[in-house]
Amino acid sequence: MKISHIFISASAAVSLMSCSEWLDVKPSDRISEEVNFSSLAGFKQSLNGIYVELNSSELYGRSLSCEMIEVMAQRYAVSAENRSATEIMNLSFGGSTAKSRIESVWEKAYNLIANTNLIIENCETHRDVLPDEYYHLIKGEAYALRAYLHLDLFRLFGYIYDSESTSAAIPYYDKFRLDVAPTLSSHEYMEHVITDLLVAESELVNDPIVRFGTAGSSKDLFLSYRNLRLNLYAVQGVLARAYYYMQDDVNAAIYARKIVEVQERVFPWIQPIALTRANVDRVFSTEVMFALQNLSRESLYTSMFDANSLKAESLYAPRENVLKQIYEGSTADGDYRVMASFKGSAELAGVQYRVFNKYQGTDSLYNQMIPMVRTSEAFLILAQVSDNVSERLGALNMVRNNRGLQSTQNPSEVEHRDMLNTLLDKEWIKEFYGEGQLFYWYKRNACIYMRSAIDEYNDNPFSVSSPTMYVWPVPDGETKYN
Repeated sequence: MKISHIFISASAAVSLMSCSEWLDVKPSDRISEEVNFSSLAGFKQSLNGIYVELNSSELYGRSLSCEMIEVMAQRYAVSAENRSATEIMNLSFGGSTAKSRIESVWEKAYNLIANTNLIIENCETHRDVLPDEYYHLIKGEAYALRAYLHLDLFRLFGYIYDSESTSAAIPYYDKFRLDVAPTLSSHEYMEHVITDLLVAESELVNDPIVRFGTAGSSKDLFLSYRNLRLNLYAVQGVLARAYYYMQDDVNAAIYARKIVEVQERVFPWIQPIALTRANVDRVFSTEVMFALQNLSRESLYTSMFDANSLKAESLYAPRENVLKQIYEGSTADGDYRVMASFKGSAELAGVQYRVFNKYQGTDSLYNQMIPMVRTSEAFLILAQVSDNVSERLGALNMVRNNRGLQSTQNPSEVEHRDMLNTLLDKEWIKEFYGEGQLFYWYKRNACIYMRSAIDEYNDNPFSVSSPTMYVWPVPDGETKYN
């Protein structure tokens, strides 16, 4: 395991809030652990640095949000001339480009995990410099970050979850170490994820978001903007996500309901008027429980999605006819998601595309957000795992109604659970565009087909001929140790 000895580097010196007090990282290449953790300010700086580094292109600043992970989910009709993207789209990871990028994800994620472990350990070693409120928040967020990164590593590098499987998955690092941790079975690994999230939930029970909402406490910038941090409700949302991925329907439903219960008060649905302003809230920011703030987010649009300046081989976009079928044909343009994120079309090389502009814009906080956990995921999870048909249908229709769509059938008209699941499948494909969650949904459900990116009516969906196609290869340099 390649773990960097650098705790916070100069690259972490980008301010999340355009405010030096939010992230005041010293401009040196290395900062000693002792200096970092000798004061409350050092703990703040170290934790904020991890949030900043999540924005790296290897992780959620590109690869695991709107690009590589979405290409794997067949979101974009990428040009055949873009060979590396085409290979990734075909879930073929043997090429040198794919291998290099996969290795970068592995190394970056595990290095940040090592940093979370240093914070957690020093919360105890230097407990005397942390007032109680900050001790619990910092410790809770560090545990949550550790679990979040491990969960996504498992969803990428692990086999489709099987609680009975004894096959080795990947290492789980629950302490800072320079040697290699042993690989764990899928069940053992995911139990570590759950344990960390439950610790985070208990530490964050007095999170300022509970009393003050997403704005947080005004007494300290570190305690504000709680939806830009892994707050209590976001942790519960990730618990629902993790249990759902483990096929633990009972606990997934329990945690999804926790989000449903607070959603209207803390994370209200987007209002249509927000989509008609000149500065459109394309990410539906009021619904986002946890987002990264990326001051360079506009570059995602200009480098990948801007049809006015990109050639066909460089453009990432859905075909217009495919997009309209995904969003229910003739009513597609009335769907709030289409209104917000697919305004405009372009013809390139004789093909008509819809421009994906969710990440266009720079003039407001929500134009700097990369969503990581949103409330609609909890509703869709509940709609799939609840043992009550009325609850399932109600959760599904809550999402549909708040996307500008009519309710679907009433429970008496739905005779089989599979009929609801078919309707639900469509919403999973519509939701989370450019947010990196659809591939994991396909993998969780061991789908043998993905919705085609080029076939309008999906008569020839993308075929997943083997479950191993969903599994990223562990980097070559790691396999001799693990």
